[in-house]
Amino acid sequence: MDWMDLVFPKKCVGCGHWGKYVCDSCEVGLWEEEQICPICARASRYGLRHTYCNRSPGLEGLTCLWAYEGIAQKIITKAKYNYYYDFLGELLVNSPLFFARPEYTLFRRFLELKPVVVPVPLYFKREKERGFNQAQVISLSLSKSVRLGMKDCLVRVKDTGRQVGRGREERLKNMANAFALNPKFPIPKNVLLVDDVWTTGATMNECSRVLIKAGAGRVWGFVLAR
Repeated sequence: MDWMDLVFPKKCVGCGHWGKYVCDSCEVGLWEEEQICPICARASRYGLRHTYCNRSPGLEGLTCLWAYEGIAQKIITKAKYNYYYDFLGELLVNSPLFFARPEYTLFRRFLELKPVVVPVPLYFKREKERGFNQAQVISLSLSKSVRLGMKDCLVRVKDTGRQVGRGREERLKNMANAFALNPKFPIPKNVLLVDDVWTTGATMNECSRVLIKAGAGRVWGFVLAR
């Protein structure tokens, strides 16, 4: 046992048992989510954008780990509201789903290009109220886990409010011109865009559009759940 486990013992976020952040019993409840095309949301085994969707600007591909229910919801809540970098990072690195699933083949190839991890930004007032940006929490853990650089290349310039309850078209309209480039950072050639949960894709595809328009070559999305 690692000495850190003695000083800071790990507790399962699902059932509360000591030993691991997610015990073997609760890990069974991490339902694998089917990968989809990030443009049309139809099934796509590797999360790659369909060829017939290539006319639309947006993500080249999307990788999603879990279905947003049960233990996955608890994990995301824990990461968001307790600011646990190490907790989330360990889950990502040690997860057999993250490395073993054939659905992640193209995602792993994209990581070999050493993309820069870019979190989806919050509007500054909302981030100030909350005290953190959940996408940044995940990005920090992910970048540390897979040894990639991270930069806040985007800023949210429009208070879009909550998207809950809005339909796809309304979400798309609401997200139009919501993001701008952060002048502090150059635009990376390859970008791994990160958020916590995928709903319709309006937010991440708008971020991707801004990055591509500014000169980014390839943008792949990563979310914990949908």
